Amino acid sequence: MASTEYPTRKFFVNYDVLEVRERYSRLYAGLVSDALESLGYHNQCMASGIYPLLHTMKVAGPAFTAHGVATPSRDEKIHDIRLGMFSSMTDGCVQIRDTQNDTTCGHFGEISATAAAAHGCVGAVIDGSTRDSNYLIDMGFPTFCRFRNPVEAFGRFMVVDYQIPIYIRGMAGPLLVNPGDYIFGDNDGIVVVPYELTIKVLTLAEEWFESEGKSRDAMAKGKNPFEVYEEFGRF
Repeated sequence: MASTEYPTRKFFVNYDVLEVRERYSRLYAGLVSDALESLGYHNQCMASGIYPLLHTMKVAGPAFTAHGVATPSRDEKIHDIRLGMFSSMTDGCVQIRDTQNDTTCGHFGEISATAAAAHGCVGAVIDGSTRDSNYLIDMGFPTFCRFRNPVEAFGRFMVVDYQIPIYIRGMAGPLLVNPGDYIFGDNDGIVVVPYELTIKVLTLAEEWFESEGKSRDAMAKGKNPFEVYEEFGRF
């Protein structure tokens, strides 16, 4: 029934998802943010407080958006939306959920992660909370959240739509995320790269990453900081 009522909404990108993910994964959030800033995009980071369950976790991939609301409803038809959305996931996607600032429950857990991973999802960014945290850590599923809460979501919170534009909390107010925007995150937080800038930002950040490596080596050898900055342009 769910697959009939909630048709597949896949978003396909025009690049090699695995290759791009491997390249982004060599970078760090601050550098990706800097690249966006240089292109005039100044509010592309999630508000402070969104961190991985383990400091070594990273996420990198096109956004699979999920919109949730606080509701006491236990209507199975609404619940089926969450079950039906997994068929829309694509290999390499990162699930990103808004929660409308709800604090009543755990918004994402191990069973949801297991189902998502089986459909190609490589990580989750929850603008709210997780539960089953030890299971998520043990299964190695990169998960970012604001807090943890053991309370069951059913009867308190539900995903009511997916693969639509959503708003999450950004550093300068609401931050729009569209399906396919590139999600990158590490222990410093989450950066959202507009879809059309995915490769441009990656290429620029890679250039700076190389320059920073040379700058770092020069500084470690005691070279004059002004000369290092003039030569490599990154400090």
